[in-house]
Amino acid sequence: MSKLPLFEKNAYLSIVVKDNGLWTHLAYTDHNASREYILSDFTDLNPLKFRLDDEVFNVKFWNEYFNSLEKVFNWDIVQKDKANIFTFKKFSKEGDGVSGVRIQIDDNQKFFTKIFDSIRTFSNDISLRVIDDQYMHSLLDGISEKMAYEDLMYIDMDIYDFTVYRVRKVFDKKEKIEKKEFTRSKINWSNEFSVIDSIQDSRFKAFLASDISNNQLQNYWANFILSKIFSSVDPNIVDVLRAYSTIQNHSIFRDNKEKLSNFGTSRQQSAVIVSGYIPRILGKQKSLLSIIDGLELGGTFDCLWDLDLKLLSYGKTYVNGVNSVDIILTRKEVLSKVTKIIVPSTDSSANNKVVMSGYLESLDMPRTEFFTLAPQFSYILLPKHEQKTVIECNFKNGSFILPDKEKNISFISVPESTMYESILVDARPRPIVYGPDAYSNKLKLQVWLNDNKT
Repeated sequence: MSKLPLFEKNAYLSIVVKDNGLWTHLAYTDHNASREYILSDFTDLNPLKFRLDDEVFNVKFWNEYFNSLEKVFNWDIVQKDKANIFTFKKFSKEGDGVSGVRIQIDDNQKFFTKIFDSIRTFSNDISLRVIDDQYMHSLLDGISEKMAYEDLMYIDMDIYDFTVYRVRKVFDKKEKIEKKEFTRSKINWSNEFSVIDSIQDSRFKAFLASDISNNQLQNYWANFILSKIFSSVDPNIVDVLRAYSTIQNHSIFRDNKEKLSNFGTSRQQSAVIVSGYIPRILGKQKSLLSIIDGLELGGTFDCLWDLDLKLLSYGKTYVNGVNSVDIILTRKEVLSKVTKIIVPSTDSSANNKVVMSGYLESLDMPRTEFFTLAPQFSYILLPKHEQKTVIECNFKNGSFILPDKEKNISFISVPESTMYESILVDARPRPIVYGPDAYSNKLKLQVWLNDNKT
């Protein structure tokens, strides 16, 4: 019996054009040998941002780009032709050719039409897709079904666009049936100058922990926005970005409470997927701080990360499984490991007391215990494990999990599917109060994050 083609060796090239960047992923599989991996590359287009309205994206640009990918991936992608006609090399073996090429363009990408048309002119062998609300609806609907989440959020935190997509099961009282509901909540800034001016918002100073003057704040922020660096060790930049993202998230929540309420506290299996430029700078703990405070999240839910846009690139491929028409990819290559978010209701009288203690154990390692004091915002890295691992958390000193005031929860980390790499416990009493000044915020953040450098 002949084998199905996609179960044999295969390679596929997928590119996402988003936020002035090219996110490229070359996937290779040989399921007969249990071999599967994705090679990734990022190209920053921001140096070209003042020329994007010129003919930057022309035949020469794409020709040079695909030729450069061959060197980056050490993979033959382009068919070398004496007639100088550009074609992709058909896949034959690992490192030699691809079975297809897809480019997906975010509908918020500047000069979208010019980029789209340039690709269409360049090659008819490229499959073109648009990342819009319809695409996100379809993607998240499929992911939620595949992963058995009844309530799923995708939070995209970029400088110019903050977007929260949500797919959840709701009960239609009229029709008396359960339905899937898709919503989008968004804030959009027109250009970098409007983003720079946004720090004049009276709320900005209330969230800052850096004691800097208004002029210093303006200079820090303007330089950061105009240069768009991709990593920062400057604590002032990180702090300003944390304050900015908290305000943006809270503005979205304030304007869309009906769309965003009850996440994590509704008895549904819930998860959030975090993506965007800002989380790459802030890191996981501070990104989650801005999300939980901004969107006023509580209860318990899973968190996954799509910081390199693999999910946007190959999410539908993963959902389609063996019915995929491009390449067959398993979860471990497309989705990140999981952070379990736990936000118990905590009384202010519990300060400096243990509000959560827990343990994990499995066949391949001894029992490991952990705990969290109030009012810590505690990010706990779990030991690496290769076997199924049971994790149990018990809540103490008046703390509990909504909506049923549970005093303990347990879950299982499964390496080949839902593998938990960390736990985030937010043991701060509600309501969360910032201010009244930067020094007070600095002291609070040092306690919350258990970090004297904050």
